[in-house]
Amino acid sequence: MAYVVATSRSPLSHDLLGGSEKVRKNVGGVAVALEKAMRSFGGVWVCWGDGSMDYKYPEENLDGYSLVRIFLTQKERHGFYDDYSNGTLWPLFHYFRDRIRHTRSGFRHYYEVNRKFAEKIAEVSGHDSRIWVHDYQLSMVPKLLREEGYRGKIVFTWHIPWVAREFFSILPESGHLLESLNSCDLITFHTEDYVRNFRDSVTGILREKVIPRTKSIPLGIDVNYYSRRTHDEIVERPFENQKMIFSVDRLDYTKGLLNRVYAIEELLRKHPDLRRRFVYVMVVNPSRTTVAEYAEMKRELEMVIGRVNGQHSDLRWRPIIYIYRKISDASLMRYYRQADVALITPLIDGLNLVAKEFVAASDHGVLVLSSFAGAARELDGALTVNPNDIEDVAEALLQAIRMPVEEIKSRLQQLKMTVKRHNLAWWIRAVDRSIR
Repeated sequence: MAYVVATSRSPLSHDLLGGSEKVRKNVGGVAVALEKAMRSFGGVWVCWGDGSMDYKYPEENLDGYSLVRIFLTQKERHGFYDDYSNGTLWPLFHYFRDRIRHTRSGFRHYYEVNRKFAEKIAEVSGHDSRIWVHDYQLSMVPKLLREEGYRGKIVFTWHIPWVAREFFSILPESGHLLESLNSCDLITFHTEDYVRNFRDSVTGILREKVIPRTKSIPLGIDVNYYSRRTHDEIVERPFENQKMIFSVDRLDYTKGLLNRVYAIEELLRKHPDLRRRFVYVMVVNPSRTTVAEYAEMKRELEMVIGRVNGQHSDLRWRPIIYIYRKISDASLMRYYRQADVALITPLIDGLNLVAKEFVAASDHGVLVLSSFAGAARELDGALTVNPNDIEDVAEALLQAIRMPVEEIKSRLQQLKMTVKRHNLAWWIRAVDRSIR
């Protein structure tokens, strides 16, 4: 039985770069996972064609499945993506109340774009198709599909946190979102906490006693891809006699980037003997570069990094190496393998696949992980921290830097077993079995 998958983002885009058309692959964890699922099951993938040349490819045959794109006007793009998805829902579901911007016009565009998705999904679906909708950008699609007359199975996977009912009720359209998701046959989240919050939202806001099946099925990774050595057979240590701390994130206020820099500063303040004994390589991927608040976030981050480096650097060493650009897969794999410590401390995160990727790729690393990342519920063996507690993060870094080799191996082996057991193939099978 074929799947019809729906996501906001496309697995690949066609863009005009340097005067010629280029194919740009979406390397995000969800996109990679779904591409593997679609190659296994076959079917149709419905997505938003946001590439500058995507209009030439409304439909495209790929490896074992078809890609079908919808297209948005500039007003629709702004209202659906910038205004409501990222301006309202993203901060709401990450508990950033002061950042929530809500407009009725934003929801109107969001609703109409969801209608476009529902209409296209209904058009390409057969009577025996399973529809698998993904994430907060498309929360109204299930209800709109039912209104289109679709009576088959609908699965919805929610990839970001689901907040407590009291906080969710801030949203004027909270009832509309819940009514739509209640149209599904199965809703999956990444942790039991999110399942409980969702169910409490339905019973408390809708006063409904009947709730669709909800399950915690955390997304896995392709362990073989991250653990194989063909990427970089020989990994040279870039810093002689120094521990390498590593992180990679996109620029976003949920990631806790400033707090990490403050933790490095606190570590050096309390333990000046650690000078020249470690280097923190901080990779930040550009994100929403035209949005003023993100530009200000970047300026503040770079000012604090400059201050810390200025206070502690000398001619031979600086504590933080800051890289602001998207790096290649090959480079990322080398960083994973070279790193002695992965510093993954979002203020809140639905899951966090970087933590799992690092575990699969590393043969000698220590994972320092935020207790507010969904992956912390699975990854026993990590050093879990409160990312809001600068001293707590600094102490965990000290523990990681000084950890005996045998303890590192024991913790990493435990982590690897978990990541391997709940890998990408397991996730796909678990969702598929749950809806049969």
